[in-house]
Amino acid sequence: MQRLSRDVYTTILDPQLPPAMTVASGETVVVETWDAYMGTWGADEQPQVTGPATGPVAVEGATPGDALRIEVLAIEPGPAAMHDVRAGRGFLGDVFTERHPTVMAIEEGHLLFPGGIKIPTRPSIGLIATTPAEPQQTASDSGAYGGDLNIQELTAGSTLWLPVFTPGGLLVVGDCHAVVGDGAVGGTGAECAADLTLRLTVEKAPGIKRPRALTADHFMMIAYGEDLTQAMQLAVQDMVDFLVQDKGMAPYDAYSLLSLAGDVRMSRTLRDISPVKMMLSRQILDQLV
Repeated sequence: MQRLSRDVYTTILDPQLPPAMTVASGETVVVETWDAYMGTWGADEQPQVTGPATGPVAVEGATPGDALRIEVLAIEPGPAAMHDVRAGRGFLGDVFTERHPTVMAIEEGHLLFPGGIKIPTRPSIGLIATTPAEPQQTASDSGAYGGDLNIQELTAGSTLWLPVFTPGGLLVVGDCHAVVGDGAVGGTGAECAADLTLRLTVEKAPGIKRPRALTADHFMMIAYGEDLTQAMQLAVQDMVDFLVQDKGMAPYDAYSLLSLAGDVRMSRTLRDISPVKMMLSRQILDQLV
């Protein structure tokens, strides 16, 4: 099993970058990741690098128009994590204007929050992307290629599909969280380094337009946009299209089903481009032929 060190990272998704590793379709790899600030956690410290993403990893046979299936087999977080409050970040960035990092140990599957509060960890991937045709930043940017998604359900046992835009796919991964809530209202999750075990497989058909994921409890479509309403509408439309085209449902039945058994949620804190997810219960999905 190949292993890619976190020391091989990028902050720009660039189709001209050479791959740091090349793997066969269906191969399992271990990818080490930094936290979003590369361990610069002090209140008086300014991170020199933000959003480091390990990679890129090329998958043999991946060509534009394909999909890359990423099975998350394991996520092993580091020994500590940090939540960061900053002016202008999060939902109340104009109220909480002082820098306030909270560094917490991780012990026996719990985050040790100040005051003796133990928060169960749920390690997840925050940043995961194939490389788009035009350069994009790793931190904060998101789009059809994935990006800084902060989906708390993207835990061990889940599967993510990403469109391929460049030869090899050129996958990058980073910004893991020991735990994070939907919206990450204070600006970040519990930022941590992690070791990820991933199985990477090229799927030739059918192609997909945007990210989608299968988790323990949900199937989800992931969309994005500068306007949250439009982003949510796009995610709902993608799920309706899936139910109609892949499951053979009538359009009105699909739309009605999502109103009863689906949820639309923000995944990341407010940014210029915010990703959202349309979630359908696995209990319902598994009943559809």
